[in-house]
Amino acid sequence: MKYKLVALAFVVSLTVTAIFLYSEYSSSSSKFLDTGGYISFTVSYMESFDITKVMICKYNLRSKKISEVFTFPLNAMYALGVFDERSNCVYYSKEKSDNSFERINTGDQIYMYNLTTGTDTMLTEDLFAVNFIELDDDAVFFIAARQNSVYNLVLGKIDISDGSIKYWDETGCAATRIMSIDRERKRIYVAIYNTEEEDIAIYTAYKTGATEVPPKHTVCSYDYDLGNKQEVLHKDEMAIKALYILDDWLLYRADNTMAPRLDTSTISEVINLNNMEVLFQFQEYFAERGCFSRNKNGVYTLGSIGEHSSILYFDFETKEYTPIIKSSIGSIANFQLVFFSDKTR
Repeated sequence: MKYKLVALAFVVSLTVTAIFLYSEYSSSSSKFLDTGGYISFTVSYMESFDITKVMICKYNLRSKKISEVFTFPLNAMYALGVFDERSNCVYYSKEKSDNSFERINTGDQIYMYNLTTGTDTMLTEDLFAVNFIELDDDAVFFIAARQNSVYNLVLGKIDISDGSIKYWDETGCAATRIMSIDRERKRIYVAIYNTEEEDIAIYTAYKTGATEVPPKHTVCSYDYDLGNKQEVLHKDEMAIKALYILDDWLLYRADNTMAPRLDTSTISEVINLNNMEVLFQFQEYFAERGCFSRNKNGVYTLGSIGEHSSILYFDFETKEYTPIIKSSIGSIANFQLVFFSDKTR
């Protein structure tokens, strides 16, 4: 069965009920799926006409149980958050001044809420908007626009142990919209493009009436200190819209247009990074937010089933989707498969 995949999740106005999330994970699919770790995900929903809430939830891969972890009002540009089971903390984004989207010299920041103590700590102070938050071991990695350069999305890292913040060492025109963390090799992967080249492409298309031709996108990896940069691959005149990485396997999706169009051509490939061999090739529209299963038999990705926002599992062999989580009250905005190295368990 095929399901329509979506790259962005939108808020759906529905009535909150006692049982608002459920899983359709079946025991017959167990050989394809993970049994260790958990999936942390957010759901945004309309509590009332003018109040949008975000729930950070945990899906236990072993018990297949879903539990609500933390709920907060949405006043940031995106509903982002991740639960750290080890410290009983959540990392999420909200507007610094709580002025609900005014963003006057404030912007969205990354916060840590300690569920044990009830304390809320602002970890960043100079961001404008946060697009990605991902957790691993003792660090939170993020993609965000900073107040001194609101049009460039940059890669950053928060060291949980001391609160220090580090950014990549790239030129002012470099930007990225997607990231993926390799928790096995401890490297971060991003797709970098040049914002000046993108502006030229948009202006040229506007003047000529033609379709925008994406600038070159280059997949690069960094170590956990955002150093030791390595170029992995590049695509000319194609925009890389999704990256999933685990150990020596990389999945990417590339489109020949900058924005989705009826005539957009999409290619998705799984590559063995040891020899750059293409292991699988699909025309699937994998969402920008997704990840490999730990056995690398498939990937988890965002999608929709009818009116329900969902997390789906795509099997490489069968090319079929298995529903894992469906939301009946709102949109699943982001998720992360969380597992930690032995030293931090």
